[in-house]
Parts: sequence; structure tokens; C-alpha cells
Amino acid sequence: METIRIDTPQNVVIEHNVATIISRGLASMLDWTVLAGWTILVFQVLSGLDVDFGSFPEWFWILIFGIPWTFYNLLFEILMDGKSIGKRALNLKVARLDGGQPGLGHYLMRWMLRPIDALAFIGAVVILFNGKGQRLGDIAAGTCVVSLKRRYQLADTLLTDVPEGYVPAHPEVVRMSDVNARLIQRVLRNTSGRRRHLVEELAARVKRDLGISAEMPAEELLRSLLTDYVSLTRK
Repeated sequence: METIRIDTPQNVVIEHNVATIISRGLASMLDWTVLAGWTILVFQVLSGLDVDFGSFPEWFWILIFGIPWTFYNLLFEILMDGKSIGKRALNLKVARLDGGQPGLGHYLMRWMLRPIDALAFIGAVVILFNGKGQRLGDIAAGTCVVSLKRRYQLADTLLTDVPEGYVPAHPEVVRMSDVNARLIQRVLRNTSGRRRHLVEELAARVKRDLGISAEMPAEELLRSLLTDYVSLTRK
């Protein structure tokens, strides 16, 4: 499986597995199935009510079918953090190449170029030869689709020793994601001249995000949080 290196704003590189064209295709098929199911359901409900389809104005059909079919991917990616129903089922997600959180503009650009990508399977061809798993919409938006599947336990890769009977000092770490834990690990392993600055900046951000009030040196705090995270998530 191909991987892509994403540079975060903290100058830390995180590797993600690029979603394969097969997994993206399956996700799209699931999305089409959802839309087809919606269409069939509406027709069955209207048929059960024994109404005349011709009595409905054009705007009604646009509202019931046009909007869902047209804006499905855009709306779900905005509302579900870069995931459609199909992507969520396949554990896929839209991510930015610069490590930031995709915004409305990124999702909108991907959606606007979707018809071109679908034309003669241009998107599939671009994905195959791009090397980063990007279709035209992704290239224009600066995004890619990554797989969130874990092929191993994160705790097994953090190489953090947890003493027998260890009691976590910061239970708030359960609200952290695997990405946060990897980021802490990478910052602690950083050997550049900016290491001290990165450690202090990340410690301050984590304290703010998790609502931690403990006063302790930045590096000591990050090491403690990492140990707590491994202790609480490997069980």
C-alpha cells in the first residue's frame, strides 16, 4: 500500500496510507447504493400514497432527487469530516497535504471537478499515475484520500514502557486521537535545533485542547501523556 508524507504546521511529518483505487471505488459504489436506495424509497412511499406523480411541480422533483444526487458528496464530506457514507464504511477520509484540516473551499473544489473526473474515468486514470492517490479534484484542492485502517496496534509502535500497575495521571488522554499520539512521539524524537520550541508549543496546545491544568515541564508532560495514552488504549 502506498504511503504519503504530510507535513504538519509543527514541521512534523506524518505518514498515512493512501486509499487504493479499489477502496475508493468500493466507497463510491456504496454511495451510489445509498442514493439509489433513497430514490427507490421515495417512489415506494409516493406509490403507497396512491398519488399522481404528474401532479407534482418540477421544483418538488428537484428538491427530492436533484439536490441529494447533486450535492451528496459535498454535504457529507463537510458534515462528516471528510467522509461520505461510503468512505466512512471503508475507513477513508479526505486529508490536506499540508497537514491542516480541510475546509469548505477544499471540499467545494473537489466537488466542482467531480464531473470532469467522472468523464471517461479520467479521475481513475489520474489516481493510477499520480503517485499520491489524487484525482483532478484532489490535485486542485491540495487534498488526497487516506486510509484510516490500522494494520497494527498503535501502542505496539510507540515504544513506550508502561510499568506494571501504572496509574495514568491524565485520563483526559482518551480524547486524543492516534494522530495526536504519533505527533507527540515524533516531536519528542525530533533532533533539530527547533526541538525545544516544538516541544513547548505542542505541550501548550495539548494542555489547552484537553483542559489539563497540571504545571510541569513541557517535555515531562508530553512523555507522561504518551505513557498514559499507551496505558489506556492498549487494553
